[in-house]
Amino acid sequence: MKISFNPLYYIKPDKGRAIIMAAQLGRNTELHINETFETIIHPLHAMILSFFNGRELEDVIHDIQINIGIDESLLKHFVRDLLNCNTYLRVRCNGSFSVFPPNTLITGAYNREKMLSWRNYIYETVDLGMRRHYTPSSITLMVNNICYTQCHYCYADKRQKVSCTIPFERIKEIIQEASSLHVRTFDVIGGEFFLYDKWYELLKVLHANNFHPYLSTKLPLHETTVTKLKNAGIQDIQVSLDSLIGGHLATSLFVDESYASKIQKTILLLDKYKIPIYIHTVLSQRTGSIEDIKSIYNFIKDIPSIKEWKIDKAGKSMYANTPYEDIEIPDEGVENIAMFIDSIKDDVAFPIRAPRPKVANQLAENMKAEDFFTRGLCSGNYSSMFILPDGKVTMCEELYWIPKFIIGNIKEQSLTEIWNSQKALSLFNTKQEDIPASSLCHSCSDFLKCRSVKQVCYKEIIKQYGQDKWYLPDVNCPYTNMKSK
Repeated sequence: MKISFNPLYYIKPDKGRAIIMAAQLGRNTELHINETFETIIHPLHAMILSFFNGRELEDVIHDIQINIGIDESLLKHFVRDLLNCNTYLRVRCNGSFSVFPPNTLITGAYNREKMLSWRNYIYETVDLGMRRHYTPSSITLMVNNICYTQCHYCYADKRQKVSCTIPFERIKEIIQEASSLHVRTFDVIGGEFFLYDKWYELLKVLHANNFHPYLSTKLPLHETTVTKLKNAGIQDIQVSLDSLIGGHLATSLFVDESYASKIQKTILLLDKYKIPIYIHTVLSQRTGSIEDIKSIYNFIKDIPSIKEWKIDKAGKSMYANTPYEDIEIPDEGVENIAMFIDSIKDDVAFPIRAPRPKVANQLAENMKAEDFFTRGLCSGNYSSMFILPDGKVTMCEELYWIPKFIIGNIKEQSLTEIWNSQKALSLFNTKQEDIPASSLCHSCSDFLKCRSVKQVCYKEIIKQYGQDKWYLPDVNCPYTNMKSK
């Protein structure tokens, strides 16, 4: 029987332990897994799993015994527990517990591009208690904040146009360092990625280091560009498409009415070259009608290369010039779209994800303390970092150049130096005494329970209260809501 470590997962070596995470972000549509999950496992378990690369079980066990020296009966028991197990599983090892996600081991032979050798998990000491990653696991490089369109709902900070000023040789060094640190994903974004003059060279360097970024574009692409993408071996691409009604796009994206036909040609070219396509639609007052959604549906429904259609509601931005009440689509409009999607979702070969705001709002309004304290954690400065076009590094994409959240500069420091800098560590381990007395957090008895590991969502706090009020409670804090009532 051939057995593989599940290709949806990645085992990252991380100084005294290993971390199992989703292998990619934004691409796991076939099997529904939580892309933000992670589990910490003993290095010995990581060594064992690294041998499961689709070979026969007896051959794998033989190799593990030769290299690591584990009893055959123990190995078979371990495999039996994990193989095709559809729940999380706790396994004891040397007094500690490792937690394994569903279907960690599966039957069959699967290609694993990033399968590491068992030697990568050898450590002098074991540390299963530390939660913040010892090295970054996800990195995003923003090559510019310059776009082809001018979306009226844009969340990005475009008050000043910034092109990439990081020397390309330095970018190559950063990518190589990321590879040596076993970073899981290295993504690139804009603005508009294809307006960066070295986008093709950058893709080649990333692919040479086994990174396959999740590309996204609003730019109509010429066939020469699509053939380059195909030759570069990209796995997929996201096309942002809010409508195919020319007049609506003109008022929403500030493009001419030929844009709709140009972006249709782009999608057809991508399909011609069999490049998998993810469609992303943002609902706003200007492109949030049933007619807008139908215009997209009627075009994409029979295109073989479409892998997913994701529909989101335009969010509030701390940088937008337009008031959010002039952008936000009413709940009734979103509900109507959700009902339409329900009526057609079984008629297409790809999944469609659409928002249901009334449910989300109700949950937020009625959030109880136990729900708040079991919320998901923020990956910013915990497992991920964001490199700005000028080389500054921030903890979160939407916080951009806000000084409080800048943790280093890639032009002057290595990834390791930035990740372990005093600025990064002190920001992650914010002390209660450093919170101004005007904030409820300053005297809250649950400060450590709230902030430790999970952190608060600084971007939402700033959107709600302003940049100078970063120290106020999380916008979903139940104690704030109780006091306001």
